[in-house]
Amino acid sequence: MKVRRERGFTLVELVIGMLVVAILSAIAMPQYGEYVARQRRTDARVAMTMATQWVERFRAENRGVYTGAALPPDLAVSPQVGPAMYDLALANVTPTTYRIEATPRAGSPMASDPCAVLTLASDGQRTAAGQTSGTVFDRCWGR
Repeated sequence: MKVRRERGFTLVELVIGMLVVAILSAIAMPQYGEYVARQRRTDARVAMTMATQWVERFRAENRGVYTGAALPPDLAVSPQVGPAMYDLALANVTPTTYRIEATPRAGSPMASDPCAVLTLASDGQRTAAGQTSGTVFDRCWGR
């Protein structure tokens, strides 16, 4: 009589495999989350640049002044397609200057982002969380 040998994995082999997957997941998930947040910040910066171009066209059409400029609805959110992560608004509009602010939308994944409010002024001055330099600024405007 022949002894039949069962094929398959032992419980120890399955547990070791699950452990390897868990360790790799623990390493990869935070990095993936940061990658997604960085991409969302990039989308907001691109939207701010598009809003800047719109405001400059407004100025060119209105005798060289910014007064009265307001962002159209399609430029007031970032990204323009999909769930909104940032609300864009013009602030401190004077005849000669303005500032565009990208504020994380409440309830969005970016609401707790350390970059907080990103700003871009008419003179090119950029801020992140109220800072114009440093680690947070580099993280938010760097890549």
